[in-house]
Amino acid sequence: MNILSVDYYADDAAELFTRSLKETGFAVLRTHPIDWNLIQKVYKEWQEFLKSGAADKYIFDVENQDGYFPKDVSEVAKGETVKDIKHFYHLYFPNGRYPTEVSSAAREMFEKMIKLGETLLQWIDDYMDPAVANKLPQRLRDTASYENTLLRILHYPAIQGDEEPGAVRAAAHEDINLITLLPIASSPGLQVLSPFNNQWYDVPCDSESIIVNIGDMLQEMTNGEYIATKHRVVKPEDEKENLDRISTPCFIHPKSDVYLSDKYPRAEIFLNERLKELGLK
Repeated sequence: MNILSVDYYADDAAELFTRSLKETGFAVLRTHPIDWNLIQKVYKEWQEFLKSGAADKYIFDVENQDGYFPKDVSEVAKGETVKDIKHFYHLYFPNGRYPTEVSSAAREMFEKMIKLGETLLQWIDDYMDPAVANKLPQRLRDTASYENTLLRILHYPAIQGDEEPGAVRAAAHEDINLITLLPIASSPGLQVLSPFNNQWYDVPCDSESIIVNIGDMLQEMTNGEYIATKHRVVKPEDEKENLDRISTPCFIHPKSDVYLSDKYPRAEIFLNERLKELGLK
């Protein structure tokens, strides 16, 4: 499965990036404008925060979907019956609850991620088949919502051996949103399912890179021109790799009233349907 690793600053970056997304649902930015030291700072302080138990006082709000989701209410992927082995915190700006126990690094990271996400949506706009683009109610970049975009900070604890049978760190799923920006996690484990041969492949983990993938909303908007590819996070096979894992996906969401399709005339209808399927609402 040929997921391309793209130099963000190269003259052909937009062309290669969009080609990889269209062919595989994924692309990797091996260079990008986000300071990796900032990302590492977020990893370090949020790992400590989520392991400390302090997040319990920010328990998630069912309606707003912000705050802390403990292990016992973790997601059950669509079509699965076992909860993932993870807990996480949802950050929404400007109105979500932001813990006082951590610095503003995650807020700064969000600002940079959403700006990068808007640029990448512009690249998709620029290289989209005109026959598809002409059917969209507006350009993708213009659909992106600051308030709806989610920075999720995930902690996958080291495997203890007493987990529920069949449980994995993140069961096979597609993302809900338009596109996801995922800085390389603190340890490996991300795999993608090839639509060509139904085999699982490790996603390239170039040092300090950002993985980007298509979400179901973009697939719905483009009537399958861009496909959301199934992916998962597997448990480490080697004992030496059995470490805590921190991951910080930024899910770029559209405005709530954006038209996706006749079935989903408003993006919020699609979102609420999926959140209920995941057991989060």
